[in-house]
Amino acid sequence: MSPPQPHTEFAPPGQPDAPAPASLRESLSALRGYPTPAWKAAIACVLAMVLSPPALVTAVTFLVDPVAKDFGWSHSETLTIFNIPTVAAPFVLPLAGRLVDRWGARAVAVPGTALYALSTAAVALVGANGLVLTSVLLVSTALGYTSILGVVYKVVSEWFPHHRGLGYSLLIGATSSLAGAALSPLSQLSIDHFGWRTTYLLIGGCILLIVFPAQYFLMYEPASAPLAPGNAVPSKGKGRPAHQELPGLPLGRALKTRAWWYTVLVLTVAAGVAMSVRLNAVSLFGEQGYSATEVSLSVSVMLVASVAGQILAGMVLDRSRTPRAFVPFMVCLVLGMIMVFAATGDMWALFLTMGLLGVVTGAESTTGPYLVGCYFGMRAFAQIQGITLGVVSLVGIGVFPVLAQGAAESTGGYTATLIALTAASLIVLALSLILPRYPSPAPSPDAGEPEPRRVDDRMSNL
Repeated sequence: MSPPQPHTEFAPPGQPDAPAPASLRESLSALRGYPTPAWKAAIACVLAMVLSPPALVTAVTFLVDPVAKDFGWSHSETLTIFNIPTVAAPFVLPLAGRLVDRWGARAVAVPGTALYALSTAAVALVGANGLVLTSVLLVSTALGYTSILGVVYKVVSEWFPHHRGLGYSLLIGATSSLAGAALSPLSQLSIDHFGWRTTYLLIGGCILLIVFPAQYFLMYEPASAPLAPGNAVPSKGKGRPAHQELPGLPLGRALKTRAWWYTVLVLTVAAGVAMSVRLNAVSLFGEQGYSATEVSLSVSVMLVASVAGQILAGMVLDRSRTPRAFVPFMVCLVLGMIMVFAATGDMWALFLTMGLLGVVTGAESTTGPYLVGCYFGMRAFAQIQGITLGVVSLVGIGVFPVLAQGAAESTGGYTATLIALTAASLIVLALSLILPRYPSPAPSPDAGEPEPRRVDDRMSNL
């Protein structure tokens, strides 16, 4: 049986040069053209992100003290135990991406979510053994990253080719941020009334009773790529055959391209600069005359601005056919770093500074998967996105803030550190201006879709 023919206005996955909608209104109206299974998969992604590890990490703030008190550990020792899985778990994303690219999202999401729920609930059974607790938390977090973060980007990319940016921002980024904000007081309330062990049982139960059914009943993939509105609905319980090869570059070739190295460098440094200010905000702005309460309010402004940045970046990227659409957000990064020097006691200056940096952190999380899809197609998308996200998380979010704080302590102040971070922001602004163009796959006259070999040839010039 021949593959379904794509609709003339429905861009196949991995084809970044589809005609952009003429207006924002038309772009939003085009959302109605996606098939029903696409929206079911979107619901499954949203429910999964609500209880994903990035959303649940907000509960750690309230878990550390009761666990430390229960086991007689120090606060720093307990915090380290909880932080190790958060730092290490993203390294499973390349493996998760390989599984998703090979077997399909549904085959990974359904059993992975069940194991994620059970391993999360199992934390409640651990005794006063630091190694065992670290291991269980690591397994639980790794399963969450595999069954959720390793799946949702690929699903959104395949189902919403004309609105990938908006999908990444709303269904993944904004959902995780808003869920984290809601789970923070809920987790504190649960721990205060029921204890930390019962809280873990409740979280595991919610994953099993909410996320698992959604993944099982709603998580479908396009029957084939490219998609067509009238014939892309898969048979019940079936997904895209695992052996079907989608257009794009294989992992090895993608990681050797200038496009991938530039993308990772820009995203990592942008995230690192913004997060260095956020995670060291109390001591940094304390030197400039702000109280801890004022700084905490500014961090809230930054978090709200990050959601706005995610949505804004998604809309801008969807309506653009050039990676330079990311340049205005890098301008915000430079302006934000300049404003750090100007924030010397005035609350509005502090709020503007953190707001600009918040827009950058939100835009960065949306831009990463969008650039990966446009540059390298869907063939190894999950693997490439997993490695990219892992590098950005480890270096940008994990290493940069530590180095910034260490430099400030060694120099006796933040002036030199801020100058270095501002210089880094100028460098990534320049790099964002010279990001390679998106490849332009040539359509196959027979199947009406990009031929993998032609796509590979054109992408090899990146």
